[in-house]
Amino acid sequence: AVVSTQSTGHYYITNNLSTMVIFQLCLSLIIVLLKEVSTEYIGLQSGPQKSIPILSKFLSPEDFFKNYVIPGTPVLFKGVAKEFPAYTKWTDDYFKSLPESKDYTVAVEEGKKENRNDPGRDIPFSQFVDIYKDDDIYYVDRVPEFLASDMPLPQPLNCPFVYNNLLADNVMWFSSGGTKSLWHNDGYENLNCLMRGKKWFIMANKNETVRKAHIDVENGSYSTVDVENVDVKKYPGFKDIQFYNATLEAGDCLYIPWLWFHHVNSIGSNLAVNVWWRPYRTPLECEESKPLTFNQVDFRLAEPGFEGGSGTLAEDVVTAIYRHDHMYTATEV
Repeated sequence: AVVSTQSTGHYYITNNLSTMVIFQLCLSLIIVLLKEVSTEYIGLQSGPQKSIPILSKFLSPEDFFKNYVIPGTPVLFKGVAKEFPAYTKWTDDYFKSLPESKDYTVAVEEGKKENRNDPGRDIPFSQFVDIYKDDDIYYVDRVPEFLASDMPLPQPLNCPFVYNNLLADNVMWFSSGGTKSLWHNDGYENLNCLMRGKKWFIMANKNETVRKAHIDVENGSYSTVDVENVDVKKYPGFKDIQFYNATLEAGDCLYIPWLWFHHVNSIGSNLAVNVWWRPYRTPLECEESKPLTFNQVDFRLAEPGFEGGSGTLAEDVVTAIYRHDHMYTATEV
C-alpha cells in the first residue's frame, strides 16, 4: 500500500512537471510569434525613447539658430505661449462672437486619422466651431485673417532676416482631440505652439534613421505604415530606430527640425498653431525688432516665384533633395 501511494505520488508529480514544461515551451513559442508579428503603436518598436531638451523661456533668434536650428536639435519651450493673446482669447465663444467667422471659409478634413487622399471640404469657420465637438472633422488651414492679430510671431523667429526672407506658412490645427498624423517629415523648419489640450510627438532624427523610416510615398514625404498598428515584419526598419518623444501641454512650443520624421497624436479639445520657415544653416545677425503679429508678416515669402520681402536668399540657404535611394543630401542653391 505504501509503495502504491508513493508510485501514485511520483506519477502525479512527474505528470505535473511535464505539463509545466509543455506550458513553458508553448508560452515561449507564443512570445516569439508575437515578436515576429508585433503590431504596436508607432514609437514602441525599439528600445527606450529619448527625451529632448526643455527650456523655460524662449531664446533670442541668434541663440535659437546657433544652439538648435543649425545643429538640427529639437527643443521644447515650456509655458511660453501662455503670454500670447490667443492663449486666453481663443475660446469657442470668442470665435463665434466675431462677425467675420460666419463668412470666412476654412478647410476641414473628414476623419481624425490623417488620410492624404481625402480632399476634405470647405465650410464657414463659425460652422466648424458649432459642430467640431460632435463630428469627426479636423480644421487644418491657415490662421484666419481676422484672428491673425491675436497670434504673435514667436520670439525666436522675430528677426528681420527671418521674417523678410524665410517664412513659408502658418497652420492652425483645431479639433476635439484624438487626431493622428501620418508618419512623415516636412521640407521646412517647424515651431508648433499649443493653445489648448495636449499633444504627443514621436520623432526620429533624419540623419540617424533615413534608411529605416519607410517613407514610401516620396512625393509626399510620408509613410503608408499604420501608426496605430506597426507591422514590423512589413516595416522592419522601425525596430532599429531611436525614437524621441515630447509631450506638449497648453502653452508649450516645440521646435521640430527640418526633415525630422514625426507623428503627432492630439489629446482632448485641441488647438495649435505652427510656423514653417525655410531651412537656413548660417548664424543669424539680427537687428532689433519690435514684437510682430501674424497680420504684420508675410507667409508667402518661400513660395516659388513670389516677389516680396526685403531681400533674396543667398547661396547658404539649404534645401532638401530626396533621392530614390532614400538618402538625403544638403545642397546649396
